[in-house]
Amino acid sequence: MQNNSDFIEYFKTFDTFTTADITSYFRKKEPDLKQTTINWRVYALVNDHMISRVSKGIFRVTCEKRYVPQLDKSLLQTAKKIRKQFPFIDFCVWDTSVINSFAQHLSNQTFYIVEVEKDAAEPVFHFLQEKSNNIYYNPTQDIFDNYLFLHAGKPYVVKKLLTESPILEENGIKVSSLEKILVDVYCDKTLFGQYQGNEMKTLYKNCFENYSVNKTKLLRYASRRGKVSEIELFINQIICKND
Repeated sequence: MQNNSDFIEYFKTFDTFTTADITSYFRKKEPDLKQTTINWRVYALVNDHMISRVSKGIFRVTCEKRYVPQLDKSLLQTAKKIRKQFPFIDFCVWDTSVINSFAQHLSNQTFYIVEVEKDAAEPVFHFLQEKSNNIYYNPTQDIFDNYLFLHAGKPYVVKKLLTESPILEENGIKVSSLEKILVDVYCDKTLFGQYQGNEMKTLYKNCFENYSVNKTKLLRYASRRGKVSEIELFINQIICKND
C-alpha cells in the first residue's frame, strides 16, 4: 500500500467496517484491483496493528494498544518455582490488580491467580502451600469473604486451567490474555463479585476502547465456559451497538 494514512483517515470515522467496505474503498481508487491483492493488504494492515479484527470479516481501526500483562517480582518468582518443580505441566498466572486499570472503582482486595491443568492443580497447590499459608485452592464464597485477606501480603488462588484457554507467553511465563480475563471476570462471581453490574459494563467498555480485543477469541473461550450467548449479547449491548 502506498498510503496507509489515507486508509486510516477514511475508516477511523467508522465504529466497525467489513471486508466488503475495504474492497469498495480500494476499488474506487483502483477499479481493476484483484481480490487477492486486497486480501494481502488487509493481512498487512492487521499484521502492522493498523486495524484489528473484531470478529470474522469485521474490523476496526486500531487506535488501542496491545494488552501486555505485568508480573511483579513475587508472582514471577512463584511462576519460575512452579515451572522448575513441574516442568511438563501447563499453567498460567495473573495478578487481579490489573483489573484496576480497566475498572471505574479501584479495589484493594487483589490477589494472584495460578491456573493449572486439571491433573496437576492439587499437587501444585500443595507445593505452594509448603511455602506459604496464604494459598487457597478453588475457594468458596465463604472462604473468599472471610479468610482470603486475613494474612499480610497478597494471597494466591489456585484453580484448574480450562483446556484451550487463551493464554500468552511473556518472558517465558504463560499469563492470561485480556480475552481470558474478561470472560473469567464475567463468569466467576465468587472471585469477582465486586465487578458485577455497572462495574462490569465499565470494565468491558474500557478494554474494548483502549486495547486490541480479539472478539472471536473471547467468544470461543466464553463457549468453553458455557456462556457464549450471554457474553456475546452483553458485548453487543455495551460495545457494539452500531455493528
